[in-house]
Amino acid sequence: MISPLHFDSALFNYPVGKTTRDAGWNEKGFIEAAQEYQLVYLFSETILDISNPSIQKVDTKITFQKSLQPSKRIDEILAYDKMDREKELENLAYLSGKYSRFKLDSRLRAKEFEKLYSRWIIQAVEQKGVLIAPESAGMVTFSVEKEQGRIGLIAVSEKHQGQGLGKKLLQAAEFNAYQLGAREMLIPTQESNIPACKLYESVGYKPIEKIHLYHYWKNE
Repeated sequence: MISPLHFDSALFNYPVGKTTRDAGWNEKGFIEAAQEYQLVYLFSETILDISNPSIQKVDTKITFQKSLQPSKRIDEILAYDKMDREKELENLAYLSGKYSRFKLDSRLRAKEFEKLYSRWIIQAVEQKGVLIAPESAGMVTFSVEKEQGRIGLIAVSEKHQGQGLGKKLLQAAEFNAYQLGAREMLIPTQESNIPACKLYESVGYKPIEKIHLYHYWKNE
C-alpha cells in the first residue's frame, strides 16, 4: 500500500513513504500501514473525509499543459553559468516554494523545505536546466524527456515582480525545451498559488489534472 521513498528518507533523515488512494483505500488500514514511517504523502483525486488528526490536507496540485510551437529566443534570459550567483539562485529557489506543502506543513520542523528545494536547484544546475534573468531578477528550471518538457521551479524576485518577467522566463523555457525536442510543456503548481495559475493561463496553458495531497505525520 505504501511505497518507501529512499531519496526523501535520506534527505530528511527519517523514513518517508507515499501512496495513492484507490478503490480499496480506507483510513484505518492506511494508519496501520503508516506506522513504520514518520511521514507519508497521500495522493487522492478526491477530497477525503479524514478523522485522524495525524493526516492533514496540505496541498491541491494542479498540472497545466500547453502544446509548444516554434518561437523566438528571449535574448535577455540566459543559461545559468554558476559564476558568483549561487546564493541568489538558492534564494530564488526558496521563493519559488512559497506555497509548497513542505513549507506550509507546520509539523515539518527539521528544515525539510530548505533541504528539498536546495537539492532541487542543485540537480537542475547539474542537468543544465536553469535559465536566469539579468541581475538574478528571476529564474526558471526545466527538463525534457522525449517530447515532453516540464517546468520545475520558477520565481521572480520581489522587487522585479509585476514587470512581465515571469512571462519571459516561461517563454525562454519553452524555446529551449522546443530546441531539445519537446512538443508540449507541463507545469505543476499549487491551486493556492493564484498568481502563478493566472500567469500560466494568460500564456495559453490549460489545467489537465488536479490532485489533493495529504501528509501523514507520526506523532511521537
